[in-house]
Amino acid sequence: MNHLLALLPILLLVAVSLTKGVKPAVLVGWAVTTGLFFYWGAGTAHYLGALAVSLLTTVNILLVVLGAIFLYTIMQHRGLIEQITHSLDQLHPSRELRFFLLALGLTAFFEGVAGFGTPGAIVPLILVALGFEAVLSVAVVLLFDGLCALFGAVGTPILTGLQLPLGLPSDQVQTIGITAAFLMSVVGLVVVWFSLRLVRKLHGEVKHPRQILLLYFFFVVPFCFFAWFAPELATVFGSLSMLVLSVLYLRKKGTTLHWQPWVPYAGLALLLLLPKLVEPLRQGLSWELAWEDLFGSGIRGSLKPLQSPFLPFVAVGLGVAVFYKSQRLYLSESFKKVGAVFVVLFPSVAIAQLMIFSGVVQPSMVSHIAGLLSRLGDVYPVVAPGIGVMGAFITGSTTISNLVFGPSQQQTALALGMDPASILALQLTGASLGNAICLFNIIAAASVANLKDYRAILSHTLVPTLVAALLAGVLGMVWLLV
Repeated sequence: MNHLLALLPILLLVAVSLTKGVKPAVLVGWAVTTGLFFYWGAGTAHYLGALAVSLLTTVNILLVVLGAIFLYTIMQHRGLIEQITHSLDQLHPSRELRFFLLALGLTAFFEGVAGFGTPGAIVPLILVALGFEAVLSVAVVLLFDGLCALFGAVGTPILTGLQLPLGLPSDQVQTIGITAAFLMSVVGLVVVWFSLRLVRKLHGEVKHPRQILLLYFFFVVPFCFFAWFAPELATVFGSLSMLVLSVLYLRKKGTTLHWQPWVPYAGLALLLLLPKLVEPLRQGLSWELAWEDLFGSGIRGSLKPLQSPFLPFVAVGLGVAVFYKSQRLYLSESFKKVGAVFVVLFPSVAIAQLMIFSGVVQPSMVSHIAGLLSRLGDVYPVVAPGIGVMGAFITGSTTISNLVFGPSQQQTALALGMDPASILALQLTGASLGNAICLFNIIAAASVANLKDYRAILSHTLVPTLVAALLAGVLGMVWLLV
C-alpha cells in the first residue's frame, strides 16, 4: 500500500498540471504530500526542516532567474537584443536553421559551463527575440537541455552524483559515461524528431530537416568522443565544436557576421567557466552558509551564493549598464517577475523535499518508489531510465536524482545479476532527460520568457521525454542481453 501512496504526489502533479495547470497542481500536491509526510511517521520538526530546505532551494533557483532577467532587461533597453536578432541574418536565410543552431548549441554550452538552470534562463529569451513563440522556444530548449544535462556543469552529475557517493573506480565511471553518451546520442534523434514536429505545429513548415540533423551530428560526434576522455568537458567541447562546424558549413563566402552584440553573453560564459577551470577560484567561491540542525530535526540546509550564476549575471549586467551609460537598472521589472515565480516554485520544491525527508521511521517515499520498481525482474532495465526521469522530476536536478536513486539502482542491478555500470548509465541518461519535464525548470524558464502557461510547456515536453526514456531502456536491455 505504501508503495502506491508514495507515487501519489507524482501522479497528482502530472495529472493536475495537464488538466488544470501547474499552479493548482503544486498546491494540491503540497497538501497531499504534507498529509503523507505525517502518515509516514515524520514529525513537525522534520516538516519544518524540510520546508526550510525548500525555501533555501527556492532562493537558489530564484537567484538565477533574477540574474538572467536583470541582464536581459538591461540589454533589451540598450538595443543589444534587437542587434542580436539580426546578427546572424547573413549566416543562412533559413530561420529554422538559425533556431536549431542556437537552441542546441547555446543550450549545450551554458549547461556545460554552468548548469543550475542557466540554459533555460538565457536561450529562450534569445529565440523569442528572433521572433519565435515563447512556448516553442522554452519547450525546445528544455528538451535539448534534457540531452545536454548528462554531464551537467563540468561533470557534476556523474562525478558528484555517482562516483563519490558510490565509491566507483575511475574505469567504471568512464564506462558509465561513454555508455550514457552513446545512449543519449541515439535517443536524442527521437527528441530532435519531436522538436521538428513541434516547430511544424507552432511555427510552420520545416524546409531543411536534413541540415538540422547534420547540425545535431556536429554536436553528438565530438560529444561522444570527449565523453570517453574527459566527460566533465564533453558538453562544453561538443557545443563549441558544433557552433564552429555549423558556422563553417552554413556561412556563404563573402558574408559578414556581427558578433559585437554577443559580447555580454561571451563575457558571461567566461565568468561561468573560470571557476570550473581555476582551482583556487573554485575553492574561494565554495563558501557555504549552512544550518546543520534545522528546527532540531537533524536536517541540514545551506546556501552557496558565490557558486550561483547570479553574480556573473549581475556583473555583466552592470558592465553593460556602465558601458552604454544607462540611466536606470530596471530593477522593478526584474523583482516583479521573480515575485510571481515564487508563488508557484516554492510549493513544487516543498513536495520534492517532503518526499525525500519522509524517511524518519520507515524508508522514505522515494525509497518506496525505487523498491516498487525493482520488483520487475528481468525487464528492470526498461524502467531504469524512468527512475532517473522521475528523480529529476521530483528533485529538479540530474545530480540529485543520481544521489537519491543511484544507490538503489546499483543494489538492484547486483541483486538481479546485471552489470551495475550499465544500469547506472541508464539512471544517468534518464536523470538527464528528466530536466525537460522538471517543474522547477519549466517554471523558471517560462517565467524568464514572460510566459505564464506552464501547462503548455509540460504538454509539449512530457511525451518526448517518456518516449526517449523508454527507448533508452529498451536499448539498455538489448545491450545487457547481448
